[in-house]
Amino acid sequence: MRAVEVLRRPWTAWAVLGLVALGGAVVAPRVWLVQAGVLAALSLGQVLDAGALLALRAASDGVTHAVAAAVVVLLAVRTGRRAGRADALEVGVIVGVLGLFAAQAAVLLATWSPTARAALMASTDVVLLASVLRMALTRRDARSVASWCCVAAACALLLHDVLRLVRGGPGSEGDVAGDGAGAAALVVGLGLLGAAQLHPSARRLLDAEHMAPARRRSTVVLGLLPLVLVPVGLRLVDLAFGGTGLPTWAHLVVGTGAAAAGVLRSWAALRSSEHLADHDPLTDLPNRRALARAHAEGPGGDGWALLLVDLDDFKDVNDAHGHDVGDLLLLGVRDRLLAAVGEHGVVARFGGDEFAVLVRPGAQDDVAEAVVTGLRHPLDVGDLVLRTSASVGLAPPAPGTSLAEQLTRADVALYAAKAAGRDVVRTYHPDQRAEVQHRYALSSQVRALLAGRSPSVGRLEVHYQPLVELATGEVVGAEALVRWRHPEHGLLAPDAFLGHVATSGLDAELDAAVLVDVLEQLGRWRDQRRRALPVSVNLTRTSLLDPGLPERVREALARAGVPGSQLHLEITEHEPLPDDERLLEVLRGLRALGAGVHLDDYGRGYTSLDYLQRFPVQVLKIDRSIVAGAGGTRLVAGLVAMSRTLRLDLLAEGVETQEQRTRLVEQGVRFGQGWLFSPALPAAEYADRVLGPGAAPAPPPDVPAPRLPLGDT
Repeated sequence: MRAVEVLRRPWTAWAVLGLVALGGAVVAPRVWLVQAGVLAALSLGQVLDAGALLALRAASDGVTHAVAAAVVVLLAVRTGRRAGRADALEVGVIVGVLGLFAAQAAVLLATWSPTARAALMASTDVVLLASVLRMALTRRDARSVASWCCVAAACALLLHDVLRLVRGGPGSEGDVAGDGAGAAALVVGLGLLGAAQLHPSARRLLDAEHMAPARRRSTVVLGLLPLVLVPVGLRLVDLAFGGTGLPTWAHLVVGTGAAAAGVLRSWAALRSSEHLADHDPLTDLPNRRALARAHAEGPGGDGWALLLVDLDDFKDVNDAHGHDVGDLLLLGVRDRLLAAVGEHGVVARFGGDEFAVLVRPGAQDDVAEAVVTGLRHPLDVGDLVLRTSASVGLAPPAPGTSLAEQLTRADVALYAAKAAGRDVVRTYHPDQRAEVQHRYALSSQVRALLAGRSPSVGRLEVHYQPLVELATGEVVGAEALVRWRHPEHGLLAPDAFLGHVATSGLDAELDAAVLVDVLEQLGRWRDQRRRALPVSVNLTRTSLLDPGLPERVREALARAGVPGSQLHLEITEHEPLPDDERLLEVLRGLRALGAGVHLDDYGRGYTSLDYLQRFPVQVLKIDRSIVAGAGGTRLVAGLVAMSRTLRLDLLAEGVETQEQRTRLVEQGVRFGQGWLFSPALPAAEYADRVLGPGAAPAPPPDVPAPRLPLGDT
């Protein structure tokens, strides 16, 4: 009978709802088990709402709000720890707010009455609501359905407890916890808590990634607003309690302090934004905007000189070692520039690897030379020692000249420095403009050429330079070399346009165009029943780092009906290649197709035995500088000994005299190429001279072409 009476009471609905929410917390993520304790105590308090058991209900209410306060502290500590660094200002606000709440709670506990209990509940709700709202505003991804359900639940529970407080507290005649608006608020609050726990977004609500502070400082500043409102809310609760709690000055001091902290935080954020507006975020150097201000203020007299400093081959560092190493290198360059410029000017960064320096008149030549000299020395970057150099364009002082015009002149001079071989200083002269305009026009035409949009820019041609056996002169293959048939400038060698291709980021597109052209030509020669000889095609680092390259080569071979053994791919040794599995997988995929791998220009730049150990190389191509150099004899002898040990073939580039050929044969170099044998020939001429019409029947597509000595191991 007693059980039937319990079930008929009006508070049964929200007591059961609390237990249902408790069940949801148990099956939800473990972080909600803390809230399960809150709901258990709350539901127990409602069930025990009768006569002699009122004291037990009071105890359960105390447990409820003690656990809620613990949740507030837990959130503050956990979010602070996840942030990775403490903000003293925000920590001070949190400590002040929680201290005010603790003081008010102590006063209320000292006068343990129904009204004091209700005031304590409402005070706890104020702090809990502010903390949950702050989390929803300032955590990176906390603004989810579960998060806003928690905010709404805190509002509903606050309304419930405020109504109790106004009507006299729990257990009093005016207690409305079980009926009317108070009951509705409690039912809604518990329902929202249950919904928060059971929604899928609850599973990631308190993950480290989602609890990290928001990236935008504006939202972090906004997050102080709920905490600023806590002293106001506590004071209103205090007034509803009868004004016998904490003195007014305590709320005023904490509220004023929290508001002042918010203002200071906003000021700091604004100052930071102003600084970032004028400074580069990586190097903290002035940016273009700040440089324009400094230029406008001027040094007096003849005005500023301007240097544009551009690092040579910085892209290679990023590609080979990653952007983190590149950023560290830029910081080292910044320090070198500041040391070289000293008190003579202002150093700025425009982005990427480009720096600008305003220099006082009269000191520009010395500063420019100090910059180039200082950047020639290797830089220690972590565990790496990186070689650096820079090209510098100098615009002399010109009174009354705008910064934009100075930058244009310095940019023209910088182009001249790059064209002169880099690692030099060039001073602006009006005659340089025509050359720069020509280079710009050529860059634009290169883009149109590779896109195939404009026949008026000419066409690409692939020429073939024979590779021969030095002892006999027999042709064993060819290297494909691209040329540009320009409508105005005639046949352009690679040096005239490959630089534009690289700076325009079109390396991979050019590689693909040449590769397809070569394979299609091999297919035509096969159909003409010409002699089947392999052809070597150069690949840049950009292509080699593309994991889809082996599949595209396989498709191109299949379309042309050419076996992979007729294709040799050359990687240039003077470009640094990263030590990662991605590159190795690409090279292994190419080898699996039957293609040979040659290491081009060996001895020219990044010479490393590690390349030979890491990469499936079959042929080393000795750079022409070693073949022609006076000290090349000993180097060649060493390379021959090494190649025999590693079972590699050697091919000498740039063989131009009979004396060089004889010496190479005596030293044991088997293959070579150069003008002594033949220049690069158009496809038709190469076929007539070397392959011969009908010299040999072409193998069927499913039968591999015979492997020639070049590249065999």
